[in-house]
Amino acid sequence: MENKKISLITTLKNEAESIRTFLDSILNQTKIPDEIIIVDGGSTDGTVKVLKEYALYFEEKNIRYKIIIKKGANIAQGRNLAIKNSSGDIIACTDAGCILDKRWLEEITKPLERNPIVDVVSGWYEPLITSKFESIVAELTYPKLKKVSKNIDKFLPSSRSIAFKRKCWEKVGGYPEWLYTAEDTLFDLRLKEAGCKFIFNPNAIVYWKVRENVKKLFKQYYQYAKGDGFAGIFHLKYLISSYIPTIAGILLLLKSMIFHTLWPILVLVSSTICYTLLRGYYLGANLRTILKNLHLSVLIMTVVVISNAMGYTIGIMKRLTRKLLK
Repeated sequence: MENKKISLITTLKNEAESIRTFLDSILNQTKIPDEIIIVDGGSTDGTVKVLKEYALYFEEKNIRYKIIIKKGANIAQGRNLAIKNSSGDIIACTDAGCILDKRWLEEITKPLERNPIVDVVSGWYEPLITSKFESIVAELTYPKLKKVSKNIDKFLPSSRSIAFKRKCWEKVGGYPEWLYTAEDTLFDLRLKEAGCKFIFNPNAIVYWKVRENVKKLFKQYYQYAKGDGFAGIFHLKYLISSYIPTIAGILLLLKSMIFHTLWPILVLVSSTICYTLLRGYYLGANLRTILKNLHLSVLIMTVVVISNAMGYTIGIMKRLTRKLLK
């Protein structure tokens, strides 16, 4: 087995509430990285103070620990800056809002150390759930391992759980810094286009907090869709899953208002329920859980669909504006 230097990198901003748990999960890893590079995008909540407090703990484990403050850096810029300031042959990337399984670093880097043809390791992520609302969100929006495993070639790993060779990052020019969100999706696509060999390791797990209310859920999926639209990816996906249901819903509401009749509302409600169940089935969700909490499930799915349609539209408009201004 080849012994390669491993750099663990992340970027963050205003994570004071969760940063201790994240750093503790790094300290508890079965495999210790050679260095940890963290880029702070300009926190104002005491995050940097906590980061500095942990310097002694990492020093005791002989881990190089570097904090870089870059006010205004977006996620892609932060990740690229962290990698530029690292020295590892292998880059392990995660997000500060997560908790790492104790074997995460060992599992995410093992294929890269053992198999010279592997370039990228896709890890896995599980939801952290504290309420019924969050459990339904997880059922209807989180990928399910049994589904992903059936079509692993199409899986695009989030950079909350990924590791790759430095030379692959260099080959594709790093993370696309012009994107605020969806930067990791486009990064994955570029790696695949460059011929980098991916392998999936479901044992490389990070735990990720589910959004706890409608407002935060809407913002999350609005930003995701906006990033995809700005990146110019997944047109057909958004047409089928967001635009068609949203437009159909608006037309039914207008028909009900104009003709003062209830049947379009009944059609809208029944079709929304059917769509929620079909979406749950497609994702491999527990349909019994969805049916038991049908009102909540329908609300969550409606929020996701509308936020996606709005976000993707804004993203496409920004992309077109950017092209016109070039």
